[in-house]
Amino acid sequence: MLLRKFTELNIFSEENIYVANRSEEKLESLSKKYPAINICKSNIEIAQKCKNILLCVEPLNLPNVLMEIQPYTDSDTYIMVSTSMVAEEDIRKFHSGGITIFMPTLISMVNGGVTLTYHNSCATKEQINFFHASLVQFTEVKILAEADINICQNMTASFPGFFAEIMLEFVKSASVRSQNVSDDELEHMLLVSLLGAARLLLEKNMSFEETIHRVSTKGGITYEGVKVFEKRLPDVFSEALSASMGRYNEITQIASTQIDVIKTQK
Repeated sequence: MLLRKFTELNIFSEENIYVANRSEEKLESLSKKYPAINICKSNIEIAQKCKNILLCVEPLNLPNVLMEIQPYTDSDTYIMVSTSMVAEEDIRKFHSGGITIFMPTLISMVNGGVTLTYHNSCATKEQINFFHASLVQFTEVKILAEADINICQNMTASFPGFFAEIMLEFVKSASVRSQNVSDDELEHMLLVSLLGAARLLLEKNMSFEETIHRVSTKGGITYEGVKVFEKRLPDVFSEALSASMGRYNEITQIASTQIDVIKTQK
């Protein structure tokens, strides 16, 4: 997604982008789509040639990548990590320079969404400006303390998945009660209504509570549905957040342990 937006919006020219991936098939595909891009044979080659490095790997793969490139980076290298599930204090065991941790979102594919961002104390003003200039054309960059990213990622990066599951179950329930309207039609009506509702709240600066009061008249059909949600959803969302945040902390701890083992072996 990042590569697509960088090139689509002319944020960087293909000639200034260097890419490595362990999948040769993916590299071949990228080379065909972006013929002027620089395909590197390894992560090491990227570290040797670039001072601004985006590490877009799964959290538990990050420790090994950091160890791999460490000999080829220095305090002037700027490392931007697209996962917040490896703590900055653990990343610093490999890198003493500027570090930005960020959580991208699928919604940025359509120039929307919020990218949660944390800059460490070693990140220079120039590096921070570079990061923001790279993303602001297709996403809102929200600066947070590192400790706040866990809960907030449920509202941003995880939201498309949560939203899709909730809406899918809503469509399934409506489908059982529908005589002549197809699931595709139900889904379309729901999505159009959701898009309109989001615009209404944002453009008219309406709160969720205000919207409920405007749409839900006591004794009416919306009111009856809202009462059910009000009763049942708090427990559902509380359980979902506990599960998500618990797994986040678990992965962070596993990554930290991996890093300690790697450093000990080294």
